[in-house]
Amino acid sequence: METNCNPNEQALALHADRVTDETRQVQARLLGILQAIDSVCREHQLTYYLLCGTMLGAVRHKGFIPWDDDADVGMPREDYETLLAHADEWMPKGYEVVSGQSTEGYPYPFARVQETGSTYRMHRSYDFVGGLPVDLFPLDGMVDDGPARRRHYRRYKRWRKVLYFIHTDPYKHGRGLRCLLTLLMRRLFSPDEVHSKLDEVRREWSIDGTKLMADHDYKPDKGVMPKEWYGTPVPVEFEGCRLMGVARPDEYLHHLYGDYMQIPTDIPPQNYRYLDLDTPWREYMKRQSNK
Repeated sequence: METNCNPNEQALALHADRVTDETRQVQARLLGILQAIDSVCREHQLTYYLLCGTMLGAVRHKGFIPWDDDADVGMPREDYETLLAHADEWMPKGYEVVSGQSTEGYPYPFARVQETGSTYRMHRSYDFVGGLPVDLFPLDGMVDDGPARRRHYRRYKRWRKVLYFIHTDPYKHGRGLRCLLTLLMRRLFSPDEVHSKLDEVRREWSIDGTKLMADHDYKPDKGVMPKEWYGTPVPVEFEGCRLMGVARPDEYLHHLYGDYMQIPTDIPPQNYRYLDLDTPWREYMKRQSNK
């Protein structure tokens, strides 16, 4: 059967069942969070970039990838820490910043800007409950020296594993060796200590003193790239709004995704295991504690 559709149109049609009303509602709310981040950063002269699939969506779809239910933003380390330090006073009503430095039980090595009026739980091994979030990643300097970089990432990987073990359910896979290791990690390390160690490792090199930048959420073969690819943020169209993207999106996206304009035949699963867009997460937690 002949068709006038190009391969990308066919691929989009194949995934049409994933673009549900709930997905569109989630994207509308995520856009509100992105606009709040943009507003705060403009007001206080902070640099931010749309990252990863959110940057890909801006280039390929002028907005969200149609089936996406999350969003990613990155900030140079100094601006990232400035935002975290002033989040309580700067974020507009209805939004808040959560991080390992400020939020009890927070299990991720990056921050989030989340709604206060919704409830969200990710598909991960953690019980952390918050609002619908946009992930906020620090961007750090990175050296070109191979051995030094490998040592750096070995240290980071060790502390990342410790963070995982102190937050995951020790009894998820029974009471074997993994359970004992998890309980041991909880006795040896406090969450505050581990988050501080992760930040200490990531801050090893400043952006100003290196030619490379690192997004530690990726392995080094993908997460390390020339800092001019980020450069001075450039405006990009995103769902009819103007947000800020990386200076050289073609190099950035090709490095991460290869032929990034091609629609994939396989798409990732839904990102969350529980979502309630109408119930504030603190109210949800109060209900759970009363059961």
